[in-house]
Amino acid sequence: RAHYAERLDFVFELFPRLKERLQQMAGTMSGGEQQMCAIGRALMSNPKLLLLDEPSAGLAPVVVQQVFELVKRIRAAGLTVLIVEQNVQQVLRVVDRAYLLEAGTIRAAGTAAELAASDTIKQAYLGV
Repeated sequence: RAHYAERLDFVFELFPRLKERLQQMAGTMSGGEQQMCAIGRALMSNPKLLLLDEPSAGLAPVVVQQVFELVKRIRAAGLTVLIVEQNVQQVLRVVDRAYLLEAGTIRAAGTAAELAASDTIKQAYLGV
């Protein structure tokens, strides 16, 4: 029980809005709140690795920013996060290393800084 309470406190610290919505059914929440709920549910098991598959899909730009800020906070808490994401610009701001896959093949790999500085990546994926 103590472990459960600790994890719940951690999740509510990351997602205070979920604490406000404690009695609300997840299916009636906004897209961003549902994403928070899904991440919070995964964090309750105290994983060593958190896998996020397209965490920004279908979310408003302001909510996308919030999700990636939360990823930063989760990483700062010491959790390893693996993100599969099409929003290259956003994801490169919150990761240490990245792999760019194209048609199932690794097209580029390196630190986030290396990929963000790559002319090929800038032209093809960052719109620069």
